[in-house]
Amino acid sequence: MQRVFITGASSGIGAGLARHYARPGATIGVVARRAPLLEAVAKDLRAAGAAAHVYAADVADTEEMRAASERFLAEAGGVDLVIANAGVGIRSALMEGEAAEVARLFQINLTGVTNTVIPFLPRMLEQRSGVLCAVSSVAGHRALPGRVAYSASKKAVTTFMDGLRMELHGSGVHAMTICPGFVRTPLTEGQQGMFFLVELDAAVGAIAGAIESRRSTFTFPWQMNLLKELMARAPESLLRRLAPRPREQSKL
Repeated sequence: MQRVFITGASSGIGAGLARHYARPGATIGVVARRAPLLEAVAKDLRAAGAAAHVYAADVADTEEMRAASERFLAEAGGVDLVIANAGVGIRSALMEGEAAEVARLFQINLTGVTNTVIPFLPRMLEQRSGVLCAVSSVAGHRALPGRVAYSASKKAVTTFMDGLRMELHGSGVHAMTICPGFVRTPLTEGQQGMFFLVELDAAVGAIAGAIESRRSTFTFPWQMNLLKELMARAPESLLRRLAPRPREQSKL
């Protein structure tokens, strides 16, 4: 994986994966809205011997992401791995009639994924190689009270990548989904009730291993992988009692 393009790379899992793939000869493209934080990550990548390219863009903006993908392909000469990692969470305000943050969440969590992976498809098909990886969530396996919009957006991501993988069969290009449980990142900072919490370095290692193995849908940690099977069969009455506490504030 020498030519890697990652969104949501200014912190957390995205930044961790960028550093993981940084090595002499690698070309890493990092995308996020916060340019100063991206530059700090890029400095680390260059120190590891990689060529780092910074693209300050909003993944919800189709044109900005098309331009970023074209620039990366020109600068890297192709692409081996695309990781659509950018994502946000919001407080539950459905009962207050609040729809604006829900719309924004879907723009980033779902449209941001399609804006990221689709522009790279023609080049990957031409190469007959490459991996398209989207970061979903354990919450995408079953809707959870207090996280309705988040769960729905992540379920849609998994469904999209499942279908894309089938369309790509035999092309040499692989589409896959990562479904983490709780990982210690700025996005989860301050949340209560995070069971089976995974440290960032361990999460990055698990994700990189799944990418290397060309998994289809990879859920971790193992406790969450087991829990998803129980969640699929659990009655709504049980899910209402066991669901994690809703977010107290949005992180957009």
